[in-house]
Amino acid sequence: MNEIAIICVDDDPAILSSLEMEIKTIFGNTYLIELAENGDDAIALCIELLAESIEIALVISDYIMPEMAGDELLTRIHELSPKTAKIMLTGQANIEAVSRAIHYANLYRYISKPWQVDDLKLTVKEALNSYLREQKIVEHTYNLVETNKALIKLNQDKNEFLGIAAHDLKNPLSAIKGWAEMIIEEYDDMPKSEIIEVSQLILNSSRQMFELIRNLLDVNAIESGEIHAKLSRVDILPTVQEVVSCYNERAKTKSIILQLHQKNNQYNAFVDKGTVHQILDNLISNAVKYSPYGKHIDIRMCESDKMVCCEIKDEGQGLSVFDQKQLFNKFTRLTPKPTGNEHSNGLGLFIVKKLVEAMHGKVWCKSELGNGTSFFVEFPLFNSQIM
Repeated sequence: MNEIAIICVDDDPAILSSLEMEIKTIFGNTYLIELAENGDDAIALCIELLAESIEIALVISDYIMPEMAGDELLTRIHELSPKTAKIMLTGQANIEAVSRAIHYANLYRYISKPWQVDDLKLTVKEALNSYLREQKIVEHTYNLVETNKALIKLNQDKNEFLGIAAHDLKNPLSAIKGWAEMIIEEYDDMPKSEIIEVSQLILNSSRQMFELIRNLLDVNAIESGEIHAKLSRVDILPTVQEVVSCYNERAKTKSIILQLHQKNNQYNAFVDKGTVHQILDNLISNAVKYSPYGKHIDIRMCESDKMVCCEIKDEGQGLSVFDQKQLFNKFTRLTPKPTGNEHSNGLGLFIVKKLVEAMHGKVWCKSELGNGTSFFVEFPLFNSQIM
């Protein structure tokens, strides 16, 4: 909780000193006690305390003061700090002033002068307790509202999660079912080449389902805080070469040239090898997926004093500013579409970003409509690892 202040206002220094002493006998040094001899000073003091994020729990003000009466002062303080408890001291039972303070300043109570010490102490205690209870209620209500928002968002995500899973699994499952039935019913009349072709279609649909299920499990692990990257010294060049080699065949089916550029024979990073493979697999897969036929994809390796960087640059249609802002969000469907009827579930780049950050790395994108897209992913260099 922030520091809490009590303000006493009276044009008589002796009364101010007496108020301060009696409040200290109740609370000791638990609260900050501030004094002001007129309304203008009290308002300036309130503004200063609030600017410093100090809560004003209670203001005790005399009614009869030069230039600004107590009821006007408390009304103006109420405008600055509505939750502050207010007590007015009055030597005259001015019903109109008290009524105005109650109506416009939410006056907690007025005390007649000269006051009874026990009455003053009891009233101050009750006023402060009332303020603290109100603050706890406000805080508890805020926490409940935030928790409810989080639960609503979680439920929305779950429904979206299930909706995407059901939609994206339905098509490949239907295809597998149809092709399997075709083989069973027409096996005797099907040439071997056609059986192999249909089996390949079944395999491709199975891979699509497997990728979606893996992504959904990865998202669940990320949001459950169950990412546990085991960091160690890893030369990531062989991993890059392996992923490039894997996607070379897929690139060839679209007449895409996939080329790796490197200056060094090794790039030692402080990472989890399997996680790096998953990240690069996703980024290079996307480059092939969204590149038009007959284009180039360049993968460039470099390193600085602290980081190992891999750039994946394609010659696709590029991304708009709006798409770039949505790029690493969950369940994002971007404007560009795969160029060879490949599948996309909108989870890959969200997962990539979380995995990179789990290894203290960074991933970002540079793109311009009509001029392709470059993805950059950086990993900590081994000799500058975060321990």
